[in-house]
Amino acid sequence: METPASMCARLLAALEDLAAQEAASLATRDFASVVHLQQRAAPLVAHLAEHGPELAQIDPALGRRVAAWLARRHETGAWLAEQVAQARQRLRELDAARARATRLVPVYAPSVETSRRLVAIG
Repeated sequence: METPASMCARLLAALEDLAAQEAASLATRDFASVVHLQQRAAPLVAHLAEHGPELAQIDPALGRRVAAWLARRHETGAWLAEQVAQARQRLRELDAARARATRLVPVYAPSVETSRRLVAIG
């Protein structure tokens, strides 16, 4: 039978592998894969959150690995938050440009009929 420490070490290794896959997906901006990988990692995280602190006291190396994984997770979360903020800013800029263009349409194209007549003559 597997000991709790060896099970946590095995789960942490799987979690580190998923984190590496997540980093590769982020590098290619494959956000759908990132979501899928995070869903796969959720049960591992839950188990380690429940049993990890007591095992970290028993095995300091395991505690350091968990801390390193958490640091990477926080960095990834901060990067994703920055990407979301940038996307929202771009959307605001596009909405503003669309509003300006909508206000200019009557000036440059007073009616569809005029533009058709110009095309027919040209």
